[in-house]
Amino acid sequence: MKDLTTDELGELRESFDLVDADGDGWIVSGEFGHLLQALDHDLSDDECLLAFELTDEDGDGKISFEEFMGWWTGD
Repeated sequence: MKDLTTDELGELRESFDLVDADGDGWIVSGEFGHLLQALDHDLSDDECLLAFELTDEDGDGKISFEEFMGWWTGD
C-alpha cells in the first residue's frame, strides 16, 4: 500500500471532487476516465473501463472516494 502525504491526499480529493459533476460524492465511468486523465494517466478508453470495473468493488456502477483511494493506494 502506498502511503500518501496530507498534500497528496488533498490533491486527490480535489481531483475527485472536480470530476464529480453533480457533487453527490460518487463518480461514474465517464467521470472516472476524466479523473485518470486529470491525474496524468495516459490510458485508453478500454483501460479506463477496466480500471473502473476493478475499482467499483461493490458493483453498483459508481465509485466512492473510499473505493477510489483503495484502488489508488493498492489497498
